[in-house]
Amino acid sequence: MLLKLSGCLLVIAATTLGGMVYAGSLKEQYRQIRYLQRLMYMIESEIRYAHAHLGEIFLHVSRRVQEPYKGWLLAMRRKMGQLDSGAFETIWGQAVEENLRHSGLPQRELERLTQLGGQLGVMDLNLQLKVLTLYQEQLSLNMEEAREGMQTKVRLCHCLGVMSGLLVAVLLL
Repeated sequence: MLLKLSGCLLVIAATTLGGMVYAGSLKEQYRQIRYLQRLMYMIESEIRYAHAHLGEIFLHVSRRVQEPYKGWLLAMRRKMGQLDSGAFETIWGQAVEENLRHSGLPQRELERLTQLGGQLGVMDLNLQLKVLTLYQEQLSLNMEEAREGMQTKVRLCHCLGVMSGLLVAVLLL
C-alpha cells in the first residue's frame, strides 16, 4: 500500500511539473515576442537616424542584444558581405531558420518575421520604415492577444497538471 501511495504522489508531482513547464513555455513565448519588438524598434531607429547600410545596422544593434538575436544579426551581416549569398530575402529567411528556430518564438511569429525580410531588402528608406512600423503594430496586437489569454492558459495548465495527476492516482488505487 505504501508503494502505491508513493507512486501516486510521484504521478501527481510529475503531471503538476508538466503543467508548470508548459505554462512556463507560454510565458517565455510572450517574453520573446516582447524582446523581438524591442529589437525591431532598435533596427527602425538605426534606419531612421543613422541612414546606414543594413549590414552596419545589424552589427551595431547586435552589440546591444542577447542571444540568439545577436547571432541572427551577425549571421545576416556576414552573409551580406559574401558575393554568392543571394538576395536579401534569402539571407534573412535562412538566418531566421538557422538562428531563431529554437528561440522560443511561436512558429507563427517566425513565419511573419521571415516574410518581413522579403519586404525590407527591396525598398527605399521610407518604405522600410513604414514596413517596420506596420510589423511593430502587428507585434503589439499579437502581444495584446497573447497577454489576454496567457493568464487563463497558465492557470489552466497548472490546474490540468494537478487534476490529471489526481485522476491517474485515483485510477491506480
